[in-house]
Amino acid sequence: MPRDYAKTPKPDNRRVLPGWLWMLGGLGIGLFVALLVYINNNTNAEHKTNISASLNKIFDEGVKATQEASKKTKEKVAEAIKETRPKFDFYTILPELEVAIPEEELIEKQQSAKKINSTPTSKSTRYTLQAGSFRNPQQADRLKATLALQGIVANIQPVKINDHDTWYRVRIGPMHDISTLNRTRKRLRKNNIASIVVKEKK
Repeated sequence: MPRDYAKTPKPDNRRVLPGWLWMLGGLGIGLFVALLVYINNNTNAEHKTNISASLNKIFDEGVKATQEASKKTKEKVAEAIKETRPKFDFYTILPELEVAIPEEELIEKQQSAKKINSTPTSKSTRYTLQAGSFRNPQQADRLKATLALQGIVANIQPVKINDHDTWYRVRIGPMHDISTLNRTRKRLRKNNIASIVVKEKK
């Protein structure tokens, strides 16, 4: 029987790559991917470092600016308090018919009053508390309103100094009783309001 050459399989002429070549190719691809990852990580780290440094710089500058602004604000507040603080000048503000009473004399008078069962002083002696003296009448009005909120009645007395400067004095009284006088002074001190005692000359 003759052979059927048409059905005879043709030999496979395709070259088969050896396994070690596939291994080298895979290793090369892996190294290339690892290199890309390394470069990317280093770039991100450097970028993050730059961002962190910039943020720290901005934060430090903000803190410094805040501290400087706070310092300037405190200085302005201190200056404003200094300007609005009651100013006393015993030689120019008080009229000739009045005299400021030293603290020691007030203590002595109070002790004497206790020894005589708190007998009121002579009606001819009049004491007045001066809670402030201002060039600006609005400051005097504000202090008077503050005293009114504490239940203390005060009045404002304008006085001219050297025939041209006008001062506005915030005064409480007059009072004849040393004990009442000292109780009022204690209330003023409790509210951080300085005062002086003025006695009319006889």
